Amino acid sequence: MSVIKILKDYHRGMEIYDECHPTSLRVHIEAFKDEVKEFWHEPNFGEMWDILHQGGRILFYLTKIPFYLIAFPTVHKHSKRFSEYGCIRSRRNCQKNCIDCHEKIIIDS
Repeated sequence: MSVIKILKDYHRGMEIYDECHPTSLRVHIEAFKDEVKEFWHEPNFGEMWDILHQGGRILFYLTKIPFYLIAFPTVHKHSKRFSEYGCIRSRRNCQKNCIDCHEKIIIDS
């Protein structure tokens, strides 16, 4: 998979996810805390990348500079998930409503 395709799928997946799950600084900080807890319970490189990615998402929220790209392994993981089944979340955590929510947003616009 090319880097351009990875980034395209990542950005599309995050756009849809954020439309259906409105974000705020508080939401991003809570997600960061959740990532740290996951790392604490099961330390591994994947969780470290997830912490770095979420930290980058906080900085992006504040500055609009895409710091999250530093955590490319997580960007790639979200891109792959989105291209496979239409959600950036793991199959275990996917609520199966992003595509329906996104379609509703388009229809209501």
